[in-house]
Amino acid sequence: MREFDPAFAAHIAGETTTLCTCWKLTRTDGVELGFTDHDRALLFAGQTFQANSGFSPAALEEAEGFAPDSSGIEGLLNAPDIYEADLEAGLFSGATVEIWRVNWRDVSVRALMWAGRIGETRTRDGLFEAVLNGPAALLERSTGRVFARSCAASFGDSQCGLNPVDFPPGTTCPKTWRACQEFSNTINFRGFPYLLGEDAVYAAPRAGEPKDGMSRYTHG
Repeated sequence: MREFDPAFAAHIAGETTTLCTCWKLTRTDGVELGFTDHDRALLFAGQTFQANSGFSPAALEEAEGFAPDSSGIEGLLNAPDIYEADLEAGLFSGATVEIWRVNWRDVSVRALMWAGRIGETRTRDGLFEAVLNGPAALLERSTGRVFARSCAASFGDSQCGLNPVDFPPGTTCPKTWRACQEFSNTINFRGFPYLLGEDAVYAAPRAGEPKDGMSRYTHG
């Protein structure tokens, strides 16, 4: 059971409440933004929370223990300080998010309801959508180098080296060695295309195939 500050607990236990929701976003470049669904701006903890932000919180899913919890938020692109170009440039990916319930009559009476980071973002028909990843999601993240056939880079990032604007809109990469060859970008491939898998274990001998102990990829 969640435990609240006594003042906040007393307020929500009363017959009437004067609560609103506030979101604080801190981008990875240090820019801090605040929004609220209240009809006027609020100020607490040194942050101004702009009113009429256009944000609409989806139902947050919080799991017990260390199970991953994720949710989404969506809003209009006319929210203050939210610009489509910034979203497309990835400036909000990885941003930390705090979601507060606040007594708008007395902002000192508040409770932090959720905290996490923004994962994938996208825009569609004048709206933006974002995946919110809770702290438990970090436990599922791979750390260090992963040995896999597929490429560890994302299309257009610093490891990939390609510029998405040089390709038709909607171009994606399946992260395969063949795709990297088609992009003429094999020098930046971040996978291990010749890693042996189950296909090698079950492969039958083929007529004419050399049996000299050399790499199976050096011939031909």
